[in-house]
Amino acid sequence: MRDRVPLAPRKFFYRVGRRGVFLLFLSLLDIVYASGLAFPTETAKNGDALLFLANILPLDIWALLWFITGVICFIFAFKARDAPGFAVAMFIKVLWALVFLLGWMFAGVERGYLSTAIWGAFAAVLWLISTWPEPTKIREDVL
Repeated sequence: MRDRVPLAPRKFFYRVGRRGVFLLFLSLLDIVYASGLAFPTETAKNGDALLFLANILPLDIWALLWFITGVICFIFAFKARDAPGFAVAMFIKVLWALVFLLGWMFAGVERGYLSTAIWGAFAAVLWLISTWPEPTKIREDVL
């Protein structure tokens, strides 16, 4: 396996570590999600979920929160002390789960329970991964 992976990605992976790579994935997810909120389709704009969200805060503000989260995750992916990146990533996802739970319970947001389950479970996975230490030695066959 080692011979199949070029040297540059191996060095990058070693430098950033598994936790850092995970934060980079989160960064990508959060920034893409922000763009979806910033530039929704006409159909999405008229959906229950986005109308509900826009009644709480303008969609641009929601998009900015997700974008800032993505930037913070990106920055902390390269730091040894990455806990703030994980904390911010968990916060936005717990907030999103709670907003959709309340929307489903009190505002009739269709399938809000589904968003609650997905984002809440993802926040739990983030918490779990944030408690795992970075391996002190990465196996040679992985690099």
